Amino acid sequence: MTGPGSGTALHGLVRRIGGDADQLRVRIEHAGGGAASASYEADAGVLTITGSDPVAAASALARYLQAQGRRITWESPVIEPGPWPDAAQTRMRTPFAIRYHLNVVTHGYSTPFWNWERWERELDWMALHGVTHPLVLTGYEAVLAETLRRAGVNGAEVRAWIGSAAHVPWMSMGGMHDFGGPLPASWERRRLELARRILDRARAFGMTPVLPLTGGHVPRSLAGDDAEEIEWQGWRTPMLDPASDGYAQFLGQFLEVQHELLGDPGPEPVFAVDPYIESLPPSDDPADLAAAGAGVHRAIAAVHPRATWLLQGWPFHYHRRFWTHERVAAYLSGVPHDRLLLVDLWGEHAPMWRDGMHGRRWIWTAVHNFGGRFALFGDLRGLARDIDELATLRPDGLEGVGVAPEAIENNTVFYEAAADLTWGPLDVDSWLPQFARQRYGTDDAAAAEAWRLLGDTLYAPGRTRSIPSPVIARPWSATAPFAGQRLAGEALPPAPARMSANIDAENDPAVFDDLPAIAAAARLLIGLSRSATQRAALEQDVTELAGHVLAQNTRRRIRGVLAAFAAADAPALRAQGAMLRAELLTLDGLAATRPETRVSTWIDAARSWGDTEVERDAMERDARSLVSVWGHQTSGLHDYSGGTGRG
Repeated sequence: MTGPGSGTALHGLVRRIGGDADQLRVRIEHAGGGAASASYEADAGVLTITGSDPVAAASALARYLQAQGRRITWESPVIEPGPWPDAAQTRMRTPFAIRYHLNVVTHGYSTPFWNWERWERELDWMALHGVTHPLVLTGYEAVLAETLRRAGVNGAEVRAWIGSAAHVPWMSMGGMHDFGGPLPASWERRRLELARRILDRARAFGMTPVLPLTGGHVPRSLAGDDAEEIEWQGWRTPMLDPASDGYAQFLGQFLEVQHELLGDPGPEPVFAVDPYIESLPPSDDPADLAAAGAGVHRAIAAVHPRATWLLQGWPFHYHRRFWTHERVAAYLSGVPHDRLLLVDLWGEHAPMWRDGMHGRRWIWTAVHNFGGRFALFGDLRGLARDIDELATLRPDGLEGVGVAPEAIENNTVFYEAAADLTWGPLDVDSWLPQFARQRYGTDDAAAAEAWRLLGDTLYAPGRTRSIPSPVIARPWSATAPFAGQRLAGEALPPAPARMSANIDAENDPAVFDDLPAIAAAARLLIGLSRSATQRAALEQDVTELAGHVLAQNTRRRIRGVLAAFAAADAPALRAQGAMLRAELLTLDGLAATRPETRVSTWIDAARSWGDTEVERDAMERDARSLVSVWGHQTSGLHDYSGGTGRG
């Protein structure tokens, strides 16, 4: 067998995770039933995997490992070497042809400074977790830069427009420009080399990489003095009219450059284009909206007639007072049914599909994480309910499911459950003890009990929002220090509102009430230190749980400081302040014990892309900006990503 249908890619994956690839047999054939199917069996040390495609086969490998008490996760990317234990033939299938992964902004909050080694691990993770359609933004800015230069924009203006590496996702969607940077001199060459490796590996696994296209957001010198603008968080961005010949020509040139620099996207590519992700279109007239949507489709189809436009449904939620049913229908009206795929992005919290998804092909995804902030949460039972309902009902137009978090490498349990659910229903109460055994490599009952406690607190029903951290919140008033921020992700109100969407709802009594159970779970996990074989996962969980308890308890000290000040009680003020300082230092010391919770990990990765001290300093400055003031001190997103877990 050759090409994506062969088992070569899977053998390479097995070698990288530590398995015996010489005793692995891979067959790519449809095993019957569902959109994808697979099976595994092992006998006399030989493991045989069958899949309708390489990703399905990799999913069967993952299911086999789980049956043996092992699970590949972000924290545990390898297994202990040894022979394949015997296993009876087990079949699996999924009704979901598309299993989507990543968000445009994941490439800002998580992946902007990854090297090939880290991307290779993520691609292996994707294959094992059944991903068929990963969104790959890497290299976008290099393609855009070359397109702008060929369109006549001078090099200095191009470099300024692109700005910061950490902020590329928002530049790509027309949210911002001319911020930070400039990028290192070697950036384009290195990023294109990395992007080609990512795309080649994804395609070797039989995946369909989703590639981003420009929505026509360009410098004024190219757009023209009379070009319309869109606004986001104080940035105003000129854009080519999507219905115009100018946009069609620019997008055509972009696609030509993309093909030249990144390779052939295939006969039926999937392209992500979001012209108005959190901005309002220049016109609210249905005729203008219809022309804009049709223009994007025509521009793509002129180069790739069989391409699919993947459009996030986020604007229809976020600006739902603007995007009436009539306007959405008009915007989509000029796009053929088989050439548009709509994403029900925040499906686990604000599902759009129950209103029909405008009669279009669509996929359901969970956002889960906003801004990469440090927060332990996730409604596991709701996730199980939602995906099982979709698999059972098969609503009109549904083609797949996935996860589209703003950041990854957090709350691993949520993403592991989501991947398992694509292949069939699960009962969370019986799944969690199995997950605990696989995660830590021990049968100790304390592991199961710890996750029972966590399943009833941090990951209980209704936990679709992050629990706010007072440590990184900007206080707004003495009476309600953390309650002034608008909830991240919620639809904008009709009237102007405070735009600091940093910290989610406060004053939930469960935040305090759950702390004893969470602390008990942490103590149970500490007790596994001798029996657990998966140390990295254990240490990370203990650190995060203890950090959660410490951080939430600082609310008491902050309120104590405020109360003492109001009472003009200087001794009490000093005492409360001293306790707060001690708790913050303890939390900082705890975060320093793990690389994933140290700010130096983030900064070192950013600096590694610079070749000179000046370039390294620029990369560090922009990396720090994203996870602190988010752009600038007066940004409406101040502190939005302040709880990234980078200590």
